Amino acid sequence: MSRPVTITDAVLAKLVAFLAPLFVDAAGGDTAAARQTAASVLASYNARTDTELRFVALIVAFSFAALDALSRSADPTLTTNQVLRLRGNANALNRAAQQNQTRLEDLRRQAAQETPEPSAELPPESPADLPASTEPSDMLAFARFQPPAELSRQQRRAAERQAEKQRLSQQEEARLARRAAERDAARAGLAQLAGQNCFSNRSM
Repeated sequence: MSRPVTITDAVLAKLVAFLAPLFVDAAGGDTAAARQTAASVLASYNARTDTELRFVALIVAFSFAALDALSRSADPTLTTNQVLRLRGNANALNRAAQQNQTRLEDLRRQAAQETPEPSAELPPESPADLPASTEPSDMLAFARFQPPAELSRQQRRAAERQAEKQRLSQQEEARLARRAAERDAARAGLAQLAGQNCFSNRSM
């Protein structure tokens, strides 16, 4: 697997070992062949740094875990709730794969915009945590703690509209609350005045 020098051997070895179990069955139990397949899959994304390579590994792992969950949901012996749970897990895992794909694309766009001086030394990269294994349950648990991907322009506009709508709603609620308080104060004043008038009439 040819690779840029910015990808370190330790990171590559760790990610290959992480993905290899996904291909052991297809490789007939041959661990070496499974590792070679994992390395080939990583190489197909043309990652240039340790960080990019880690995102690639997560994309592959989440995608395979989603497919595994969907495959298990086809078991006719499962109950309806079990099928729905597996399909929900598959959807969450696929969403996590897409989020990491977005992060990878954003990282590559940022790298394309930045052109460091030839003599500048890039800071070393360290791989972030990975799921405990490529089992769907471990992948799903890891996905739940994944930070959301950067929003697209359309998503940002939708979020801004929602925030503005919520702000206006809060302002309206505050206005109605003030009017209700003013009405209550006016009623209390009228009641007090009526009480005073009634007392005066009795005194006369």
